[in-house]
Amino acid sequence: MNKNIITGLISATLLLTASASVMADNQGQQISSNAYKMVLVEDVPGVDALQTGHVEEGLNATLAASKYTVDDYSRNVNLCAGYVQMSDMEKAQKACSAAVKSARSLVAVPSMSVRAYAYNNRGVMKLMNHDNLGALADFKRAAKVDNSSIYKHNLKRLEAALNTAQTGTL
Repeated sequence: MNKNIITGLISATLLLTASASVMADNQGQQISSNAYKMVLVEDVPGVDALQTGHVEEGLNATLAASKYTVDDYSRNVNLCAGYVQMSDMEKAQKACSAAVKSARSLVAVPSMSVRAYAYNNRGVMKLMNHDNLGALADFKRAAKVDNSSIYKHNLKRLEAALNTAQTGTL
């Protein structure tokens, strides 16, 4: 398994708008926000640019990275987040689905956490595509396999929004 996955991740907040913003402190820790949250894998070329809002630069660096330096899973997790941030939903769907497929095939520890990263990011992409039920299913999968506050936040936020819409109290 690639060192990038084992060493952890940088949590980033991406707002669900075309002009998404990234929020993290200098240690890469999550900053409280009501926005849906996505994750980026550390040590992947372009991650710093993606995290600081230079999305096109970050995507280009990630895409240009050699397959010898970045595994497909890490590349696709970060591409998923970047394309969602740019609202390029066709490319986001491909990258997010490829990340989930790669995560399912990883057998080394911490494979369950790895799956959560991929499901979480794909859930945010599905929200951007107005697939609330698909997003809900992915957020539930992420929260089930990893007890992280990021996944719980996204799940609770979406459940609250769906309940509010269902009761007509928007």
